[in-house]
Amino acid sequence: MLSVRLARRTQVTKIAIFVEGQTEQLFAERLIEEIAGRKRVTITKRRAVGGGQSGARKITTLETSNGVNNRYFAVLVDCGADNRVKSDIRDNYDKLVDAGFGFIIGIRDVYPDFSHSEIPKLRSGLNYKLKTVPVQVLFVLGIMEIEAWFMSEYTHFERLNAELTIPRIRTQFGFDPSHDNLELRDRPAEDLKRIYSLANISYDKKKANTSLTLNTLSYETLYLTLPARIPDLKALIEHVDQFLSE
Repeated sequence: MLSVRLARRTQVTKIAIFVEGQTEQLFAERLIEEIAGRKRVTITKRRAVGGGQSGARKITTLETSNGVNNRYFAVLVDCGADNRVKSDIRDNYDKLVDAGFGFIIGIRDVYPDFSHSEIPKLRSGLNYKLKTVPVQVLFVLGIMEIEAWFMSEYTHFERLNAELTIPRIRTQFGFDPSHDNLELRDRPAEDLKRIYSLANISYDKKKANTSLTLNTLSYETLYLTLPARIPDLKALIEHVDQFLSE
């Protein structure tokens, strides 16, 4: 009985998250660390390249953080494009299941491939002909882009720069991140870029600029408040919570 209890105690719980790009990969890493505590989860970041005319698709490891002997193990795969998220999950599903991954998530933006009106079609297509047993894949959408989540955590603007006040943003651009449904914005990344430009701060896909935003966000607000406004973020957090509770 003692050996059985020890085996259960040392069993590693695994999650695989496939994302469309570096921004989502860095966000997923930070979100898991903030929820779990940095010392509890080993996180490996990987990148998928190739496929089609570029040759066989390969997934290579970029880096592993937080040690290797933790109770929880997360693999974050940068698929390099929105339309690769589903196919990379599909092509690696059996390997992940065989390796003991009990949680598989795909995160992608809606823009630029789909419009607001096509979101139901996109959700339906993501699950089409994808295995559901033994692991049900969760697809999470950034509507229209994941930057809508960052803008919804509007308290980070003034932490980033005191000039980025909500009244100024409202006056300059005609919308209010503290009240409006930012999932209705057509180009959240462009909105975020324009807001930051008021304080001469750059926002783009470069790691340094993305990290500046991610390091300024309140993860307490993202975890406790925003899920009530953003259903896809709620589903993501609930899945990560379930992963960390096993």
